[in-house]
Amino acid sequence: MGKPASEKPRTIQEAMTAYENRIEELELEKAMLEEENETLRARVASFSSAGASTGDTVIARGQERDLYPGEIREVVLDVLWHVGEDCRQGSRRAEILRDIVKSNAFQDEPRRRAQELKTILKGYSGMTSAVRKKLHDLGIDADAKVSKHIKVSYYGDPRYAATLASSGSDSRCGGKNLASDLIQRFF
Repeated sequence: MGKPASEKPRTIQEAMTAYENRIEELELEKAMLEEENETLRARVASFSSAGASTGDTVIARGQERDLYPGEIREVVLDVLWHVGEDCRQGSRRAEILRDIVKSNAFQDEPRRRAQELKTILKGYSGMTSAVRKKLHDLGIDADAKVSKHIKVSYYGDPRYAATLASSGSDSRCGGKNLASDLIQRFF
């Protein structure tokens, strides 16, 4: 029968045996915790890879990253708001979408950016330094010139690119049409 845990060892050998036993206990506990940790990590990974929601999250985040702070969240809420408005009023779908949008802080940044772009390009007659700066403030880079056109991209991402004429259209709707095209591509 072993000594009670509160009794102090009397010899160096008893102390060494007590420390060895304690080390074994701690190593066993560590191994069990590591196994539990690995099991939990595997569960989290399976939720993430399957796109399953965890906790109170409604949807899992994909691989895309924000081009400006909160961009993805704002775009998703904007889309949900628009789809909810297009749903039959009083339907379950409309109520769910309206509730999600209402329950989340929503700055309506995509709409604000779209309005700003419309203002910038209203009456567009050519690329000026003032227009270039205002576009840059919205994350639209207008630095590359190709022949008589200017190549623009959203936050430098080549997936979101367009070409603008160096000089505007003779049509009074040229800037409006240009803004509409860029809004659909970028926001």
